[in-house]
Amino acid sequence: MHDEKDLRIVQLKMENQKLQEKIDKLERNVEALTQAVLHAAKQRFGASSEKTPSTVGQASLFGEEDADNIPVPYAPVIQIKEHKRPLRKKGDREKLTLGLDRETVECVLNPDESACGICGSELKVIGKKKIRSEMEYIPAKLIMKDYVQFVFKCVECGKNDENPYDAIYSAPVPAPVLTHSIASPSSVAWILYQKYVLSVPLYRQERDFRRMGAALKRDTMANWAIRCAEDWLKLLYDRMHEQLLKCGIIMSDETTWQVNREPGKKASSKSYIWIHRSGSYEGPPIILYEYTRSRSGDHAKEFLAGFSGFHLSDYSDKKVIPIFYEFRILSCGLAA
Repeated sequence: MHDEKDLRIVQLKMENQKLQEKIDKLERNVEALTQAVLHAAKQRFGASSEKTPSTVGQASLFGEEDADNIPVPYAPVIQIKEHKRPLRKKGDREKLTLGLDRETVECVLNPDESACGICGSELKVIGKKKIRSEMEYIPAKLIMKDYVQFVFKCVECGKNDENPYDAIYSAPVPAPVLTHSIASPSSVAWILYQKYVLSVPLYRQERDFRRMGAALKRDTMANWAIRCAEDWLKLLYDRMHEQLLKCGIIMSDETTWQVNREPGKKASSKSYIWIHRSGSYEGPPIILYEYTRSRSGDHAKEFLAGFSGFHLSDYSDKKVIPIFYEFRILSCGLAA
């Protein structure tokens, strides 16, 4: 009797051990799956390289507001008296689309329908009326332009002793925006507009170009932007810089910026973008951005070289933007 009891105890212990091992295995699987879900959620919804961590008390220099950071005021329930809504004035819809080209779609009868259905006589137009207006979107498309240069030769030169040599002429060819590249002014302008006006990252533009039939890599687009900035836009930037230094007041502010790949710096380290702009009454507004690797006041000193007016900044450290007596700059702080 005792032997059967002892045997049963041993069997139960073995079953309990197996069940415990199974529970441990399931718990490990649950933990692994939980970590996978958290990692996937972080990849999809977490912070990416497209966003820069915000600084407390620092306003955005680019006019962008994060919807999550905009406070939603409490809206109390207010009883509003019944009222009649005024009718929309005629012509309001036309005012919204004044900048668009207009086309007219004429709806006429087909030739086989231009006879009277009763007597068979010919139908003539006696009037027309506008039925509706539609705003149509025409999708963009990509094409390749091949520039072919024609070469010409004089039919008389080279035939006599007076002009013994052939006269060869080549037709002029428009200069490319970038040498040894398929870039065109329109394609570069579109990439820059998407990137810096609509805030569309290059990797998304790469997908969009692929859908339109062009395998344009994001590295290529980045190189186009850099080369065009150096070859073309820097001329405009330098000219605007010259005009800005002639103003009586220059206002500056800085914000942190993260650069993923920069020689000699970690991706997690802070860089800075300065904004310098003219006063409200200085004529045409001038707003310039300047990238700096650090917050040193030497950057502002170099940018403001030749300026002899009032400089306004809200940064509290006087070492960053000191009073440059050699340039006759009077630095003005802001009181919060």
